[in-house]
Amino acid sequence: MRIFFSALVAASALSTGAFAAEGAVLKLKAPAKVPSLIQDGAIWRCNGDVCAAPQVKSMPIARTCRKVAAELGAVVSFHYRGEALDDAGIADCNTAAKP
Repeated sequence: MRIFFSALVAASALSTGAFAAEGAVLKLKAPAKVPSLIQDGAIWRCNGDVCAAPQVKSMPIARTCRKVAAELGAVVSFHYRGEALDDAGIADCNTAAKP
């Protein structure tokens, strides 16, 4: 229940911009196989196919997406510190995704 609440809060915050400058949210092509992941100091919590990290370091968005996709799988969308990855960026990110 706590994971669901965290993902819900993260999605709501992203839509309102509440933590867009410091956090990240992604949507996976398939449900996450793990409930959480620590990547570059950020704690990602997943519920189904949505994962969120309320605070992330300032790093290149493409690099971060590839690192997270390598652990969690292919992504459909990726929002990081107020920036959304475009279709070409998502395609590049998914080259690192495990099948």
